[in-house]
Amino acid sequence: MINARLAVIEKHINEQPNSTVTYFLPDNKKSGGRYVTVSGKVKKLDGLERVIMMVDGTRIPIEDVRMIEGDLFRAFEQF
Repeated sequence: MINARLAVIEKHINEQPNSTVTYFLPDNKKSGGRYVTVSGKVKKLDGLERVIMMVDGTRIPIEDVRMIEGDLFRAFEQF
């Protein structure tokens, strides 16, 4: 599901779609971490570095993403 949503975002990347991304943020000092939710406009999907780049400068590693929500996906959720 994440890959399908990333494909939709990439198709609409010129519109800088508003999205809410929930991802796991590892703790640098000990094992474990926490889930973080970020909302904003997606600037770029970097396939080489495997990150989602938000307009505000936030860089989210794609492998840590657990959920992506946004208006782009509302049509899919109805079915």
